[in-house]
Amino acid sequence: MEIDMNGVIFALSYALDKVESELIGVSVDHAKWVAYMSVLTGKTYDMSFEQLSDLASCAAMHDNALTQYNAGGRDRGLDPSVFGLHCTIGQDNIADFPFYGDVDGFITYHHENVDGTGLFHKRDDEVPLAAKIIHLADMVDVTCNVKDVSAGNYKSILNYLNSNTGLMFPRELVHHFLTKFTEDFYLSLKGRSINDLLSEELPHNLREYPFDQIRKVMNVFGQIVDYKSSFTRSHSFSVAEKVTKMARFYGYDESTVERMYIAGVLHDIGKMAVSNDILEKPAKLSKTEFAYMQTHAWYTYVILSQINGFEDITEWASLHHEKLNGSGYPFGKTGKDLSEKDRLVACVDIYQALSEDRPYKKGMDHAKCMSIMRDMASRGLIDARITEDIDKKL
Repeated sequence: MEIDMNGVIFALSYALDKVESELIGVSVDHAKWVAYMSVLTGKTYDMSFEQLSDLASCAAMHDNALTQYNAGGRDRGLDPSVFGLHCTIGQDNIADFPFYGDVDGFITYHHENVDGTGLFHKRDDEVPLAAKIIHLADMVDVTCNVKDVSAGNYKSILNYLNSNTGLMFPRELVHHFLTKFTEDFYLSLKGRSINDLLSEELPHNLREYPFDQIRKVMNVFGQIVDYKSSFTRSHSFSVAEKVTKMARFYGYDESTVERMYIAGVLHDIGKMAVSNDILEKPAKLSKTEFAYMQTHAWYTYVILSQINGFEDITEWASLHHEKLNGSGYPFGKTGKDLSEKDRLVACVDIYQALSEDRPYKKGMDHAKCMSIMRDMASRGLIDARITEDIDKKL
């Protein structure tokens, strides 16, 4: 499959930012700004396109493990005694990504300080340059909210860097950063889209990848989604596997089967934008809360529609709550608008959700799931034929 891997990572980083915003209040597009500033800095070290590409991907993924770090009943704060877990788990998560070169330590050590007071107390010469760059870009944005471009904010950035040079950041690295990130350059960014800025500094690069590699990347994001709530710990993978099984039953070609797997894994990526207070509420949602919950399908569409070549995957994934009679969401489509593949993902998602424990219910056995789905089909909500095929194959 030919895809722009950085484009995929940048688009999905929006979901990571929503989690980080819930935890520590960073702004949306934080990951992209960190990637952008990292690439600008990397260019001052004459890094190759391949090195810049790896740096940008790791920068965008620097906090990819926050949902796992925050799992298991931890507070939604950042406990210093275990915060290093998000660095080590984050590095493990990207171990199978198809990078151009060796990225060992890029995420593990992105919170090390030059004076040795970082999370793992590493000396400066023990930390890869890329990790240092990501650390500086991350902390500058967390502290100064770089997207709020103004002369006053540039002074805040300078003051922050001057105060922490030799403590958090190496003097040479700060110098490299500021040779590009001048006041005139910074002010020229006002009103610019971070997506456009990233594309200018790191052009899209389509590459052919074997599906096994793509699956590993998508599985990381599926895992991140499922860890968002303890009640959906395996939901995305279960939907993906069942969609794949049904797609093969219908005789779809292998390329389509692979793309439907991706749609299944990513169909709930929009839930990263929904608060855990709603996802884990142990009672029926109010009308307002339910309307808020429904936005997750829209966010799935917003996130995936940024990825060139994912048009069919975006459709299958984001329409999984549409109904044949037009009563679904987020677009209120009707049967004439919904393809067999749209309907298949929707039916499998319903089956999987019914079979799982949730805060407000226990998981149901196959017979009960089918009884509910047949009732929905009889009322013109979901596809009756696919419902019966699910009974046969799942």
